[in-house]
Amino acid sequence: MMILNDREIVQKNLINNNEINRGYTMRVLLIDDEKLALDILTFNLNKIEGIEIIGAYSDPHAAIRDLASIQVDAIFIDMEMGEFHGIDLAESILADYSHTEVIFVTAHSQFALEAFEVNAIDYLLKPVSLERLKKAISKTQDKLDLYHAGLGTSSKRNQVLYIYTMNNFLLIDLQENEVKWRTRKVKELFVYLWHHREAPVHKIRLLEELWPEMEAPKATSLLHTTVYLLRKKLKEIGVDNSVSLLNDRYLLTVPIDSDVMEIEKFIQAKDVNPSSIKRLLELYRGDYLEENDYVWGTQFRHWLKQSVLNYFEQFIELSHAHKEPDILVEKCLEKMLRLDMYNERYMYEYIDYLGRINNIKKMKDLYSWICETIEGDLGTEIPILIIDLYKYYLNKKSDGTNTYYSS
Repeated sequence: MMILNDREIVQKNLINNNEINRGYTMRVLLIDDEKLALDILTFNLNKIEGIEIIGAYSDPHAAIRDLASIQVDAIFIDMEMGEFHGIDLAESILADYSHTEVIFVTAHSQFALEAFEVNAIDYLLKPVSLERLKKAISKTQDKLDLYHAGLGTSSKRNQVLYIYTMNNFLLIDLQENEVKWRTRKVKELFVYLWHHREAPVHKIRLLEELWPEMEAPKATSLLHTTVYLLRKKLKEIGVDNSVSLLNDRYLLTVPIDSDVMEIEKFIQAKDVNPSSIKRLLELYRGDYLEENDYVWGTQFRHWLKQSVLNYFEQFIELSHAHKEPDILVEKCLEKMLRLDMYNERYMYEYIDYLGRINNIKKMKDLYSWICETIEGDLGTEIPILIIDLYKYYLNKKSDGTNTYYSS
């Protein structure tokens, strides 16, 4: 490790800076396996007003043990300490003390991206000047000010982002503006983590899904960069601590409402009624992430579509007893055919509905479309059941039956 000599320490301490004074004392803990490094950091921190050093540990085990019985606002951690790596140590500490801020102090610059992945508030390279140390303390105290005032993460999470997923993905921020993404991969990483909701995703799975054809070292580097950019983007729209990392698993910790979550609630409730049908018709503007074409979303996309179709089918079944026109029934049948345009059963049911309410003009238009679809697109014959049903209602019309309405 790089260590300041005594003359450099004296020169640094002679720098005249405005002292930080927030009206309260920030309690800090220091962890570094080299005693000299601890002494230097202690010496500099004692020059900053409003700092109380609770302990300086060269043994990470002892620091973890004592954390259970002391109150700490921030921890300064070295990066490489024998069997302990600073990233792993910070990850372990933050899992139990999530409101503690971590500041890395190290001679190694190559771990900076990984440091910010565990939500470190700063990354200091040795030798650390008093000026740079004060900036890190000021940044940390700004964060603590928000937390103690109740305006930090816990407060922001009472506000909710909104996601549109049906047909195309769209994220709406807290000011109801569309979020613009720096790269497609940053957007896809966000969607992927949100798609899995509150289930942590192992980094190996992320590499396989988002960078399937790339060599592991390069893909890992891109993952770190993409996570960093994602956190940065979410912070820009007012969301802190958005992505957590624990045991090589990433978790999106952002409160979000979405159209698909509302759809799932209808499906799970199994209470088929006109109100829920009307809302489903509004929400289901297209298949889940259809235009984004994320391969990893295919299975859920198919499941969701089939679940919604089943929901519509239940409503149609309940409505068979009604002979009068029902605009919701018709909209359901139209939607069902748009979602599954080669489904012969849906074609039959739509013709049957139009025939029963005596809307012959629209039935003829539908039959023409069926002919084009089945004979033109598929090159097959129209099912005899559909032909017979169509002819049946045409014959009823020729008998002089009155229509309820025409389109």
